[in-house]
Amino acid sequence: MNKGALLVCLFGLLQGCSHGVKQTYQSDNFDSRVRFLVIHYTTGNWNDSLEALTKGQVSAHYLIPEKHDSSFVEGDLAVYRLVEEQQRAWHAGVSHWQGRENINDQSIGIELVNRARCVYEPLNWEEQALSASQLDAQSFCLYPSFDQQQISLLIELATDILTRYPNIEPTAIVGHSDIQLGNKQDPGPNFPWYTLYQHGIGAWYDDDTVFKFWQQFKDEGLPDYQVVQCALQRYGYGVEVTGEFDQQTFNTVKAFQLHFLPWQVTGEVNPKTLAVLWALMDKYREGVIDRHCMSVAQ
Repeated sequence: MNKGALLVCLFGLLQGCSHGVKQTYQSDNFDSRVRFLVIHYTTGNWNDSLEALTKGQVSAHYLIPEKHDSSFVEGDLAVYRLVEEQQRAWHAGVSHWQGRENINDQSIGIELVNRARCVYEPLNWEEQALSASQLDAQSFCLYPSFDQQQISLLIELATDILTRYPNIEPTAIVGHSDIQLGNKQDPGPNFPWYTLYQHGIGAWYDDDTVFKFWQQFKDEGLPDYQVVQCALQRYGYGVEVTGEFDQQTFNTVKAFQLHFLPWQVTGEVNPKTLAVLWALMDKYREGVIDRHCMSVAQ
């Protein structure tokens, strides 16, 4: 390659073009790969979390420490970027939300340092219809409170992300437990979803609508399980419509309660849980529950 051609090539690389490709026109037909924002907790201190997310087999785009962590010696709390947003971080695993798989490919993941811990002891009963309380007995989790300064940093970060990715809808801001049913509990019942909602981040329900549906279910009784499963599916969860209260339904209801009824995480289908689900559907799905899910039971 002669000197003149080399200079042309170098100039083209600096302009983001090479091999004679010219970006002369800009199409209006594109959007961002980022559709979801997923929030996690790490289950370890700063050192363990940073090691796992940078040297292990998982990663996230951002990591936010907490106060009173002796392993954090960086100074004031701050947001730490571990993976560029344009790149794919490995934080979601085998996941599903709103009809989409492989949420890693379509999301930004944020990890909060928090030393929550769960112990699992699966029941050995096979092919038996278990109650919600029996299923709930399979695990015992401890959930430390989140640091308020940590949450303030998260709100600032999430607000900035939503400014840059306006196609992330309120219902597309989820926890790890929402997208990986049964395997994950994070960010847990102590995570302040309602506080985030008050700052314009994520979905929440309107109280009056909840009370309306709660009274309706008290007066008329609960719908069939297949209608409940359909409603959960239409909202975003990866649950199959089987018409039975099975392990996957328990996992889905529990994940829903972790997010929207953290004071009542039982996995049980009851009037309060369904009132919240119906209120969310009414607010964010324009009543599609009437047009789609009710027909499932017929």
